[in-house]
Amino acid sequence: MAKDGYEDIMNVDISSVAIDLMRRKYEHVPQLKYMQMDVKDMSFFPDETFDGVVDKGTLDSLMCGTDAPISAAQMLGEVRRLLKPGGIYMLITYGDPTVRMPHLSVPVYSWEIELYVIPRPGFQGPAGCTSSAKSCLEPIPTTEKGLLPADYILEDPDSIFIYICKRMDGTSK
Repeated sequence: MAKDGYEDIMNVDISSVAIDLMRRKYEHVPQLKYMQMDVKDMSFFPDETFDGVVDKGTLDSLMCGTDAPISAAQMLGEVRRLLKPGGIYMLITYGDPTVRMPHLSVPVYSWEIELYVIPRPGFQGPAGCTSSAKSCLEPIPTTEKGLLPADYILEDPDSIFIYICKRMDGTSK
């Protein structure tokens, strides 16, 4: 992100060991800032601080712990609070819509959600596979409940799901 011109990139992790390691590894990149923090309570930051939040594994980790639904709601509530109107929460996960949409589609978050499905690198489908006809760069149409349509064929069972959640309250579409 820094190489692409982003100037102020805040990285948060509950592990002080991970924070210290990354701080040392990227000390030569001044755009990167690090804070040890629990994502369920990021009260250090004022409301509407960030244009975007990228999550690659944090929600997944919380979903494996005790009190998973409560932890997920606390984290997602904090993410929503921290996003500016029109801001984006990008969730990169192995969690398919049946297990992630019940948490993401809570009305209080006011998110417009798009879903992308990315096959794992090097995935080769069986002969007759239609993956090449599908574009990973276009959102997957979902049902009213945000699920994959009944006729959707998930050719790679180890696909990565990317949810783009745009905070819509206070914004115009």
